[in-house]
Amino acid sequence: MVLLFVPTWTLPPITESSYWNGVLAFLLVAVLCDAWFLRASFANLSSSVAFLPYFASVMLFDHPIPMLIGGASQVVAEVFVRKKPTQRVIFNTAQHMVALGLGGLAYAALGGVTAPGPEFTFKVIPFAALAVVFFAVNQGSVAVAVAISNEMALKESWERISGGMRAYDILASSLSVLLAFLYVKLQFLGLVILVFPIFLVRQLYHMNVQLQGELEEKLELMVKAIEARDPYTSGHSRRVAEYAGAIARDLDLSAKEVDAVKRAALLHDVGKIYEEFAPLLRKEDKLTAEERIVMQTHVTRSAELVGNVSKLKGAVLDSIRHHHENYDGTGYPDGLSGESIPIGARIIMIADTLDAMTTDRPYRKALGFEQVVDELRKYAGRQFDPRIAETLVRSSTIRRLIGVVEGYPSRPPAVATFGGRFGEHPGRWSASLKWRDPEDRPSRV
Repeated sequence: MVLLFVPTWTLPPITESSYWNGVLAFLLVAVLCDAWFLRASFANLSSSVAFLPYFASVMLFDHPIPMLIGGASQVVAEVFVRKKPTQRVIFNTAQHMVALGLGGLAYAALGGVTAPGPEFTFKVIPFAALAVVFFAVNQGSVAVAVAISNEMALKESWERISGGMRAYDILASSLSVLLAFLYVKLQFLGLVILVFPIFLVRQLYHMNVQLQGELEEKLELMVKAIEARDPYTSGHSRRVAEYAGAIARDLDLSAKEVDAVKRAALLHDVGKIYEEFAPLLRKEDKLTAEERIVMQTHVTRSAELVGNVSKLKGAVLDSIRHHHENYDGTGYPDGLSGESIPIGARIIMIADTLDAMTTDRPYRKALGFEQVVDELRKYAGRQFDPRIAETLVRSSTIRRLIGVVEGYPSRPPAVATFGGRFGEHPGRWSASLKWRDPEDRPSRV
């Protein structure tokens, strides 16, 4: 409200029809752009290219017209198209108006020229300030709301909202300059000419969201394939992914790194789909030495399979290949040790162990959380990264995920990750609770 009324209003008389027709035209374009929204894959958010007519309106119309255009278009889109509850309508309308108001002040303060016609003057620095301030306020306010409502760190929330789209935002913003220029030169014909380029920008955003969705579908398909082969692993990969993601967040990794760790954890056993592992997965008794050697190759087979998806190469593939490397160098397949083991692999190793300990098995009940803590600390520095082990022990998120009540875990809750639910997986613990090899099944005798 302060931004709306404190700055000086410099408006032409109501009889100047060309000015007001332009305002109505840009309001209509903003409404159409806002109504033509995209559903984001994160936190049930939506995005649109309405910032294009918003930015153009700042370059064409005096205060408070741009703020009113932004507010009115948001109300129409939120109420009649997205049909959001009242509090969401108020929040989104207010944050767009504030973003436009502050962006407009920055634009004017740095010498930006407002010119609905007949000449158009463009200055790079004022326009850059407009874009930076608008996106910072718009994405920042949404990030704060999402962080609070989802109990998420603000850093991660902001990265997920803006991180993957910054390049698109910068490239697309330049189209608003052309929109303002063509309107000054050609009036309404200029708006019509830019309909197709705006459509292309919208499709660029859509393709980014679609590619992300297709990747998640591939991940889900790969996990379902291995779960169909080994009923013991049903839900195991999903639980490990959830635990690994929680640990990665507690370690303050970036959103991109958290996603990579979760994807690697989800796919860490996918190589078991190959036929040579089928009889070993069905075997009830402890594996022989020869069978253990075969089973250990699942890490390289998993990495080979995942390597066929180009977007999963790099950190995801490396984490899968090395998730059985012990911190002291006694693991496999390459005998890596300490910090030379990828951080994702070190996280998955301990998340995999956690799931084995905290779920019921045919030969024992889930272990108490204090027993889990003792085992993790006992093998820290040998099998586990000591820092990650201590992070897990102190993690309130992990305790909530495994349902700790007075030191004892209940059955893990059904937590959705990549569209799935939790289930069952066999443990690899001996009667003495000593962690041997994750693929060494204890005898059922």
